[in-house]
Amino acid sequence: MKRYNLILKRVLLSFLFLILVNPAFSQDTLTLEETFSIAIKENLDVKISANNKEKANNKSKMGNAGLLPKINLIGSGSYNQGESSLDFATNEFTSLKDVSSETSNINGAIEVSYNVFNGLGSINTYKKLNKQNDVKSIELQIQIEQTLIQSAKHYYDIAFLQEQHSINIKLVKISLERYKRIKIQNEFGNASHLDVLSAEIDLNSDSINLISTSIELNNSKNILNQILNRQIDTDFIVIQKVNINKDLKYLILKEQVLNNNNIQLQQNKLEIAKTNKKITRSNFMPNINLSGQYGYNNMQSNTSIITDQTNLGTTGYINLSWNLFDGFSKHTKLQNAKIDIESSKLQLEGVKNEINKDLSNTFNQYTNNINLIEIETRNLATAEKFFTRAKEQFYQGQLSRNDFRIAQVDLGQSKNRLNRSNYIAKIAELNLYRLSAQIIQINN
Repeated sequence: MKRYNLILKRVLLSFLFLILVNPAFSQDTLTLEETFSIAIKENLDVKISANNKEKANNKSKMGNAGLLPKINLIGSGSYNQGESSLDFATNEFTSLKDVSSETSNINGAIEVSYNVFNGLGSINTYKKLNKQNDVKSIELQIQIEQTLIQSAKHYYDIAFLQEQHSINIKLVKISLERYKRIKIQNEFGNASHLDVLSAEIDLNSDSINLISTSIELNNSKNILNQILNRQIDTDFIVIQKVNINKDLKYLILKEQVLNNNNIQLQQNKLEIAKTNKKITRSNFMPNINLSGQYGYNNMQSNTSIITDQTNLGTTGYINLSWNLFDGFSKHTKLQNAKIDIESSKLQLEGVKNEINKDLSNTFNQYTNNINLIEIETRNLATAEKFFTRAKEQFYQGQLSRNDFRIAQVDLGQSKNRLNRSNYIAKIAELNLYRLSAQIIQINN
């Protein structure tokens, strides 16, 4: 059993050694600006949204709305062979009974057609296609914003875990030094076996925390690599320094919220609903189409009065159609179009309320954490002084192991709280930029 415990301790210490000596210089350094740049270019969701935007742009052409003429090249040919019987209305021609007959017909033409009037349906359809293109552009902007915020969150999660990893390494070193000292003191009779066990428990606890942090750090890197569409096992470190703009004003941000892309998106959807109503109204109007052909026609028959006829020339057509009654289908569509407009207005109001709520909550989070940064900075300075003095007194035998352990844990927790407040405040700042439609411009 003792041999097993000894081997277990050696394995644990070897693993800790690998963590402690892991060379940082072997890893690439990733800045937040580089993260944003890679995310915009490589994120799969952004690429898909960009493709949807390109499709909508391809659709927003006059021809897709029916505003351009159509040109068709048409042709046909037929041949018939059989027996024919013919009786004529006058006696000038002799009747034919079961005469072998051959008939052929060849047609070819180029046709141009154009819708002159359809109740402005084509014009409103063109406006709708352009609005749909605008919607896809805004959706692309929203996807980029979401990807930037998501990237920033995981970036600062990694920064926090890096710092926590560094803190845990220091805690392990302190606990290891304490364990060694007490072990020596125990050998000389100046410390009890209980003191040794207590130091070993603290060392094991700090070691477990270090290992857990290493696992969390690796998982967070994998998530960010996935967002950036990189190899999952790509290793890197991030810059832990945080620059926070502490001068953001709530009233200014509230004015800029009107430019929020989610609001702009819903406003465009409302415009589309209004355009759909106009398109539906056009169904109550007549349709006028013009068309013309320039073509060739040849017909041959051995049983006809005219055995060979050829035409080459132009033919024009004007067609008018007006659906006067369709079982109230048009009226139903018009009523539903009006309801869609009202629903879009309500959705727009809901989006505005939601964004104003998010702005208020995020700004409170932003200001509260900025205040916490100042408090935690002072608290950390106090914790460092307290730990330095506690360490001196502990090694001089003037402080109990429990009090020393409390000072050690408090120091680590103070550093973690300060780091967390810094990162939460920075994410809140970026979210304020997102809510006020500034995050992409600031990134650029």
